[in-house]
Amino acid sequence: MHRHFCEIAGHDWQCSDDCECICGLPMEGHDHGDCPVELRPCPNHKADHEARMLEAMSAEDSVHEMTFDEPHGAVPHCQCGCEDIDANQIVGWCFHCTHVYANYSPEIQDRHLAYDCPGVSAEIKQAALASLGRRAEKRRQ
Repeated sequence: MHRHFCEIAGHDWQCSDDCECICGLPMEGHDHGDCPVELRPCPNHKADHEARMLEAMSAEDSVHEMTFDEPHGAVPHCQCGCEDIDANQIVGWCFHCTHVYANYSPEIQDRHLAYDCPGVSAEIKQAALASLGRRAEKRRQ
């Protein structure tokens, strides 16, 4: 079993042994030390999550036309070409800029944060570069 976070009710929960990690690998038998805690509604809140997703998908505004609260200021625009991704293919987005992901893994996220994200702090950029370095070192071993 491993930990998830139910964003609907704001609590941690444990799933079954046969669950697949956000990185695409089964939880059992793999190192998931670099994987983030996965936001996934717990069984008790899955219906609420699905209703919210349907409501969000039916909204007329696309992801690229979202407005952000004034106090936070404008979110920097990503220049990697992700704006051409079909909205049906989006599986995630960056909290620091307008980047969207058609494929996601912790390594893909680290590459974006290290090299392409215009809104990320120097500290986060350095952490992403360090994470990429650790992955490269593991591959060499």
